[in-house]
Amino acid sequence: MERRLSVRHLTAGTVLAIIGWALRAVGVVLFSGALVLPRQALGLLLEDPDMGWAATILLKIGAGVVGVVVFEIGHLTAVWGKRFRTRPVTSFDTLSGTRYVLYLRSFKTDTALATSPDPPGNPLKILLSRRGLTREEHLIRYFGRHGKVVTIGRPGERVPPLGAQRGYITGPDWQTTVSQLIRDAHLVVLSATPTPGTVWEFVETLHVIRSPRRLVLLAHGTADYTAFRDAVKAEHSARAIPTTLPRLPHYDPLPPNVDADHPVPVLITFDYGWQPTVKQFHPIRKNVPRTIRQRARIADNDLDDALRHQIRLPD
Repeated sequence: MERRLSVRHLTAGTVLAIIGWALRAVGVVLFSGALVLPRQALGLLLEDPDMGWAATILLKIGAGVVGVVVFEIGHLTAVWGKRFRTRPVTSFDTLSGTRYVLYLRSFKTDTALATSPDPPGNPLKILLSRRGLTREEHLIRYFGRHGKVVTIGRPGERVPPLGAQRGYITGPDWQTTVSQLIRDAHLVVLSATPTPGTVWEFVETLHVIRSPRRLVLLAHGTADYTAFRDAVKAEHSARAIPTTLPRLPHYDPLPPNVDADHPVPVLITFDYGWQPTVKQFHPIRKNVPRTIRQRARIADNDLDDALRHQIRLPD
């Protein structure tokens, strides 16, 4: 099914983006001004040179809170602007002969990945370094090094989430299209969730993918991953595919840490004999005094190490 970006969506997205960035700028000015302006300067601005300390403190707190609220409203507005301006894959046929990464996941994960990672550091660093990227965008930004990242869009959605470029399939023959996409992909990145569609896609990947090295599994929690393993065994047995089902290894979760964040908790890759390797990423603590850009580089280095064999794959 061909789907193009309409002029109405493009116009709305541009307007929202401008408004969003303007609000973010106002938020930064309000918050920064509340921090750095001395009492005398505030008094002159408000034409009250005799302003007391109590009034000054209340004014600073109020301006700071308003600045944060305005910034967040601007952030959300800018995100919606980006969503309206996101171009879909007009047709999956256009990917033939190109280098692309196929991202397969349950539609249920879109909501969780549409949020932004928790920002580190003090409030001023949040305002100055926040990039406005969602969790999916952080993930796709990395895998975009391997090729354009595409995925199947949720049927009926009018505005796609940010991240992988969506294409849309209608009709009962969606499995044929997905199977061909898997076959031609440079990499297949699959989120291990126990939904029927994702389980079918994993088993189909075992059957048609060009090389085990080209499959990357993402696990976001032991409960979902365990259920995924059980569902895969049942699906593989029911379909009687001649390909041997590879071992999906158990892993022990890292100790819970409410002050931690990483775009990929667990990553599983396979060698040419379908032997798995599990890589768990130690959380990047929020109290580490780094900006979001620096933390993104830490995550990139972790992923580079885990995917060193995939980086060297030929087209």
